Order: sequence, then C-alpha cells, then structure tokens
Amino acid sequence: MYPKRWRARYGDEFAALLQETPLTLAAIVDVLRHAVGLRLQARPRVAQVAGSVLATAAVEAMASRAGLTDNILWAPTTPLRTLALVAVLAPTVLVIGSATRRRVRRRDHEPA
Repeated sequence: MYPKRWRARYGDEFAALLQETPLTLAAIVDVLRHAVGLRLQARPRVAQVAGSVLATAAVEAMASRAGLTDNILWAPTTPLRTLALVAVLAPTVLVIGSATRRRVRRRDHEPA
C-alpha cells in the first residue's frame, strides 16, 4: 500500500518495526492512515478531489439528518435550505475553480 519510493527507502526498517508491534486495531488503522496519507501527498489533485467528495457527503448527510432534504435533489425554499445547498456545492465549486485557474495559468505560460 505504501508508495514504491517510500518502500525502497524505509521498507526494511518498517517491516522490522511491524514485526515488533502487537497487531491491534489501532496499529492497523495507523498503518492504513499513513499509507493513504503518503499516497495523497504524492497526488495532491487526487487528494483535493477526495476531500471535496468527503466534504460534500458529510454536509449532505448533516442536511439530511437536520430534515432539510430527503436526498441531494432539494429546492432552496428557505434560507436554511439555501445555505445547506451552498454548503453542499461549495467543495465541488472550489475544486472546479482551482482546476480552471491551473489550466489558465498553464495556458498563459505556454510558449507562443
């Protein structure tokens, strides 16, 4: 699960550490969390999209639990529902805006 470059540098030492560490749920979660973190560090755009998806899902779940909507297809008929809709859409809009800015910057710096 760890990136190849990381395994080449730390793999033997990490394997030895794992041999000495008791197999607990906390240890497993920590190893998984660290592996995912390293993978996401290597691919910041994937991390940005994954964060956006998680944030959108979390806000949608909160809006649903608060009774603002039964699903993602709701009409902003009250100020609170409008705010919830904006909160659900904001992470996606931010990711799209960031990607658009990167494209524009890249295009502006290309040789003519």
